[in-house]
Amino acid sequence: MERLKSMSGGGSSLEPILRGFHDAGFQALVQQFAAERALHFQTTCPDGSQPLIWTQYFNEYRELFESHLRHILHGLGMTEDTFHELCGYLQEIEENLGDDSENLYGYIKAITSSEDYDAFLQLMFAEVQRQQQQAGAGPGTSQEIEVVVPEGMGSGEILPVDYLGARYDLIIPDGYTAGMTFRTSILI
Repeated sequence: MERLKSMSGGGSSLEPILRGFHDAGFQALVQQFAAERALHFQTTCPDGSQPLIWTQYFNEYRELFESHLRHILHGLGMTEDTFHELCGYLQEIEENLGDDSENLYGYIKAITSSEDYDAFLQLMFAEVQRQQQQAGAGPGTSQEIEVVVPEGMGSGEILPVDYLGARYDLIIPDGYTAGMTFRTSILI
């Protein structure tokens, strides 16, 4: 812990690890990850359902962070076990002495954000919107989407659809039944 403390410039002993995640090279890798997969997040999601590929990408995203943590720890000459012991020690200090000078919980929140599926989705939706803006479709423009009518629904019913993290209540057009696909424009 003292070695990490000396590397932190007087801040938290966890600072060198957190800096590793803010490294420009790693941030570029995260950006590339999102950019390469953004196309798959332009899917409409009726009734809150989501494509299974999103879960696969989320697992890859989590592994990207886990792998980088191992790389950071290796660079600091620290094993994963030692890192876990350090976190346990800091947690014990905070719980028993009320000393949160290391900002353990803020650090844990920052470092485990890659485990938050909703935060991952927000990252991916932001990348889709960034790409759409680059292509000339800025905020306040309409986007044409395709929607499949789910089982048990038909013409005239209101169908809640999630697209890029926003919910839209769409009315199923006349003549459409379960399994059929209709196109509609939404304001993004």
